[in-house]
Amino acid sequence: MSSLFDADAWRERMDERWFDTGVAMAEAGAVDLVAIEDEKVTAHVTGSVGDLYVVELRAPAGEGSCTCPGFEKFGACKHQAAVVTAANTADLTKARERMAQLRDGLALDAKDALIERLAELARVQPAVLAALEGR
Repeated sequence: MSSLFDADAWRERMDERWFDTGVAMAEAGAVDLVAIEDEKVTAHVTGSVGDLYVVELRAPAGEGSCTCPGFEKFGACKHQAAVVTAANTADLTKARERMAQLRDGLALDAKDALIERLAELARVQPAVLAALEGR
């Protein structure tokens, strides 16, 4: 099994402690690989104090982003290292199929059922509400 990302290149991009912390986060199960589509990896990472961050990386080069304050300030973060580690050690079949399966399942729902799902998500998730309102 070949690695999706060059972990050594990622080690060079950031402070060694950040990378090592990211590895520990991945090993502790803090990474949920949400999707791998066209070599774009999207993951949800639970941070050290319980905050949830969205990480998007392009394989193999690794350009991408994270929604954490560290990425905004430094351009790299431990959450990215966690995703690199998780993606390099996981069986990627599930992540590659996850969004397609979700789309297929949603396609079976009636329009009214989809509207109700979105409305419920908007009620409890401010980011969903903002996205649906176009903000």
